[in-house]
Amino acid sequence: MLYSMNNDSRRNKYDTKDSLELGDKAELVFRRLAEKRGWELTDASFDCNVNEHWDFLMQRGSDNFKIDVKAMKRLNRGDLDVQDRWIWIELHGVRSQDQGWLYHGKANLISFEKMTSFVIVKRTDLIELVERLVDNKTLVHSSREAKYRVYNRPGRPDRITLIETDTLNPIKWDEWDKRLYPKESKNGT
Repeated sequence: MLYSMNNDSRRNKYDTKDSLELGDKAELVFRRLAEKRGWELTDASFDCNVNEHWDFLMQRGSDNFKIDVKAMKRLNRGDLDVQDRWIWIELHGVRSQDQGWLYHGKANLISFEKMTSFVIVKRTDLIELVERLVDNKTLVHSSREAKYRVYNRPGRPDRITLIETDTLNPIKWDEWDKRLYPKESKNGT
């Protein structure tokens, strides 16, 4: 379900644009692609989504995974458009008690939206990749400096970093082509 900018019940206090809506749209497209591939999806509860950092329980046969779907994001808050060359990785969340989705999330899989696909990786493989690529000793205070370094936004406890999307290729669990997603009709089906 998509939410308007006026619905702030799930909106992070730092979301001043459309991050919530972009996330909802990515989750909707991901759900349709998963179902088209024979997966059954169960939505995470609000508590599991916020505190355990997973969006869906995916089940097919004996396979079952908790997955966190990440929408494309802007490099800088002031940018007009989202992009898919770089992805933001959360090392510590925006709430002081939230230790972030990478290290303390309960998702088995993380799905990153690209313009034409979703790249899916195991969270544990992503941890190893981030630890190899990111200089965690250098703390920067500008998103422009966040590539492979830890970025701390002023006045917030979060720690995030940028890595190139292509660095996921060696750890890719799967990649789902979004062009297989049937476009919504006027009645929303």
